[in-house]
Amino acid sequence: MFNLNKAKRDARKNVKSDYVVFVITCLLAAYLGSAYTSTLTSFEATKVYDVASTVTKEEYETKSLSADSVLTELIVGDFAKSQSDSEEIEKTATERDVRIGELEISYAKGALSSVVNTLSSGKVLVIIFQTIMSVTKSESVARAIFIVLTAVVVLAATIFIRDTFKVVLSRIFLEGQHYDYVKLSRFLFLFRVRKYKKASITMFVTNLFQLLWDLTIIGGIIKHYSYFMVRYIVAENPDIDTMDAIRLSEKMMDGHKWELCKTEFSFIGWWLLGAVSLGFTRILYSNPYEECTYVSFYEYVRTLAKENNIPTADRLNDIYLYERADEDKLKAAYAHAAEFLSEEEEIKQYMREHAGNWIERKLGVIIRYTKEEEKFNECVEKRDKINEYRHVLAYEQYPGRLFPQPLERRNNRLAHVHYLRRYSIWTVIVMFFVFAFIGWSWEVSLHLVEDGVFVNRGTMTGPWLPIYGSGGVMILLVLYRFRDRPALEASLTIALCGVVEYFTHLYLELMYQTKWWDYSGYFLNIGGRICAEGLLVFMLGGMAIVYALAPLIDNQVRKINPKAVKIVSIILLMCFGFDMYKSVQNPNTGKGITDYGEVEVTQEK
Repeated sequence: MFNLNKAKRDARKNVKSDYVVFVITCLLAAYLGSAYTSTLTSFEATKVYDVASTVTKEEYETKSLSADSVLTELIVGDFAKSQSDSEEIEKTATERDVRIGELEISYAKGALSSVVNTLSSGKVLVIIFQTIMSVTKSESVARAIFIVLTAVVVLAATIFIRDTFKVVLSRIFLEGQHYDYVKLSRFLFLFRVRKYKKASITMFVTNLFQLLWDLTIIGGIIKHYSYFMVRYIVAENPDIDTMDAIRLSEKMMDGHKWELCKTEFSFIGWWLLGAVSLGFTRILYSNPYEECTYVSFYEYVRTLAKENNIPTADRLNDIYLYERADEDKLKAAYAHAAEFLSEEEEIKQYMREHAGNWIERKLGVIIRYTKEEEKFNECVEKRDKINEYRHVLAYEQYPGRLFPQPLERRNNRLAHVHYLRRYSIWTVIVMFFVFAFIGWSWEVSLHLVEDGVFVNRGTMTGPWLPIYGSGGVMILLVLYRFRDRPALEASLTIALCGVVEYFTHLYLELMYQTKWWDYSGYFLNIGGRICAEGLLVFMLGGMAIVYALAPLIDNQVRKINPKAVKIVSIILLMCFGFDMYKSVQNPNTGKGITDYGEVEVTQEK
């Protein structure tokens, strides 16, 4: 019999060992609709009160509208009603607003809430339909194309994203069950073994069977537990045939459905707490805790299947997910690691001798590239590999080279995206303008999508927003010493971006008595200067900069003649300086830029 108490004790320990990776994985699964979707809709409980307090039938019907009803109206040809209904749904959504003292919690504004409200209201469907109709000049033709296009998009997203990520989720937690370190690169597991398509088909067929059984109600409940183990089976062996995986899951769950049902409902207290906390307790703890417990249940029925010689149970052959590899076998698979480890002292000695001055050591900025710097970066890369191999050889990380199926060799271009490197001052200048331009493009695009009007965002005339450029560069330089600790890097990125954005906003208010952005109405904002959504976006962008974009830019800059890089950098700096001088005297203002109302100086504390 499954020992639930022991499984939960083990789950609590496992959550601590790979906490950050587990939280990120479950959060992604919730956003993609793969699992734990109620995490992001816990606040829906507030709608019960809204509906219950409705007086008229018309108001109740307005509350009951959804994107599904808008889609239905478009398909049957009632375009005018679909427009009005989507607008009504969006209007209702933007009226949610709660204040707790100085802290404002709202779902009315922001890029994320805008996207959510647009999708949930069905407005995006109306926009797509309008676009097709403007091209075809025929509503009937547009409707036919829209139906086909919608079906294809929904099916593709369901098969290749939503359903398949369940396998990725399961793989991450399977590895974390017996190993202390799970790298974020394991998200690409199915690509590395070239089984993404096969895993996608298996999950699609499983969900199709589940959907058909759901039509019988009772059969749907039973099959929910019968098919529960398919995603774990595919995560262990993505090469298994579709029907073999489904039949194996059914055989494994024979006689154990009630045990799994009791395991599920043992988390009802956490589900209620998640609803009360608007999903925060589920995001930060109970989702990973729940998934770790399900992994223990999978191991339990897997062991019984092996012992009872269930047909095709031999396909569950990734033994090193559950037990340690023989030391000799592990060393043989990682024979090349011995060469790296033997060089460890030499590498450390070289890095100590060539660490450079304070700026090079603390900020990771050098004047120019030299052969010595190239060797220094190679040593940094080797040191990172040494740490990885040490975890594997110490049985703290899953030995990927012992996976039953051969792994695909990494793309050479991606293999050189090493983020622990140091950057030359000229590369830093180039990156400042790249980040500033990306930020400007992002702001302009949002305004263009939301209002359909091009607006040159920011205080300056040129296509750059210095707050994005300086923020990106500061993340690279100020947090240089924390790049090898992604969780800490992410936390410090949020803090750094919050400070930069808050005081930049405050300076502009005091200097010009006007606002270039205002987060009032956004979820968890402080004085309209910063908000939780913005900081989350900056954190994700900062992580992308540190671990992908900056190394890729540096690779390209190194291919260009150094003199050309310097000349272009100097020209850009001169143009930027002139633009900044002009903007101090006459900043960029107007509709879509500063139309947030003037700031009264007397309001400032």
